[in-house]
Order: sequence, then structure tokens, then C-alpha cells
Amino acid sequence: MNIFILLLFSLLSVNADVCICQFPKEDSKFGAGYRGEIGFYKMGCAIWLRKEMECRRQKIIDINTPLGPYLDRVLGESETLRIGYVGHWSSSEEYINYLKDNIEPLVREKKIPVEVNNTACLSMADANAVQSYLSSLQIPNDTYIRVEGTQTTSIGMWDKVLIHRRKADLIAIADSRDISPTYPSCKEFFNRNCTMFQENETGFCEDETKILRKLICHKKIKVNKDGSLKIKKTRKWLFEDEVKKMKEL
Repeated sequence: MNIFILLLFSLLSVNADVCICQFPKEDSKFGAGYRGEIGFYKMGCAIWLRKEMECRRQKIIDINTPLGPYLDRVLGESETLRIGYVGHWSSSEEYINYLKDNIEPLVREKKIPVEVNNTACLSMADANAVQSYLSSLQIPNDTYIRVEGTQTTSIGMWDKVLIHRRKADLIAIADSRDISPTYPSCKEFFNRNCTMFQENETGFCEDETKILRKLICHKKIKVNKDGSLKIKKTRKWLFEDEVKKMKEL
């Protein structure tokens, strides 16, 4: 009985989060919205929110709508705001501008930690630039900003339904509490399928010795017994330096 009570207390004492998924409209300042795709953005948001099962509150809000009034009503003490984004994106520069205009003021005003999961393309193509901006904020660790995004063209939330393309998106993370971005493990991505939209795109991963290596989405090269090269149609995340060496043979 005592063990049951302790377990129940621990579950009740866990801080819940407020989760918001944003999507762009045609006139969005950040992200690209297209009228015919808004329904798909909202569908992607529903998938993202379903994954965030621990959230006490969940809501889909377009990216033009200020979040402050909603948070004033629902955000509890010591809670974290978690934001997902589904739509199109253009670059890390746009990501930084979004963080400057939308997220940094929110963090400073509400004094809350914010985590952003941008599922669109290229938001972390220059992860060092995003990390540099976050490191410069000098905000307390308990009101941190942590952002995640893809280094390349993304298949976004659809990797949850396209089973054979899961792990195709090469992600990276930047955090105001760190000085360097975090890249995924090479072991997690090497030799996994990538998509035709990512072909010849590159991104970084971290090997077992903590060294950064560059991956490229490439049609896997196979050497036949007679020494000739055979190009396989399946696209894989391969080490760029090894692909170059293979081409030089």
C-alpha cells in the first residue's frame, strides 16, 4: 500500500507541460503557408500533439497568433511551453528571426522554459548560427530555450506514418544552456534510407569518438566482384568522404 501511494504521489507531482503546435497561413511572417496545404499542416500538428502525450494542455494555433493571451489563461507555475511547427521553412536565418521576434520576448516576459520542435525543412541547416544566437541571450538556465530542427529537406511529421522512411530527417539541436549544437549519432543515421528530395544534401552527425562527420544522401554504391561499380537505386545516408573515395576508384 505504501509503495502504491508513493508511486501515485510521484505521478501527480510531475510537472505537466503546455503544448502548442503552430502552422503558417498564406500571409505568415515566418514559414510558408499555402491555402491548399493548410489542412495537411493541421493534420501534421494533430500527429505531433498525439506524440506529446504528457502535455496537460494541447492546442493548434496559427503562427501569426500571439501566444501570450492563451498562456495567461492556461500556463501553470513551473511548466514548460513546448511548441511544434508544421509547414514550410526556408533557412536557419529565418529560424533565428522567428526566435528573436516570437520566442525570446515570451521567455523574458513569462520567465518560462520553451522548447521548439520545427519539423519543416532547413531550420537547422546552419546549426552553429542558431546555437550562437541562443548562447548570446544569457538567460537563466531555468528559463532556457531549446530548439530542434532538420539540417536538410524534411519529410516532417510524415515519418510517423511512412514506416520505411522513418529516421530520414537529419536533425540537430541548439540550447541556450550550451555553447555548441548537438548532432545526432552517426550510428543512428548511417546507412538508413533517405528520400529523393534529400538526394545529395548533407548534414552532420557525431561518431562514437565525439568527432563530427558529414553524411550525404546518396544512391548507395556497390563494388562488383570484377571491380566495376554498380549504383543501387536505394538512397542511404552515407559518409561523404567515403562516397568521394569510392567515386575516385
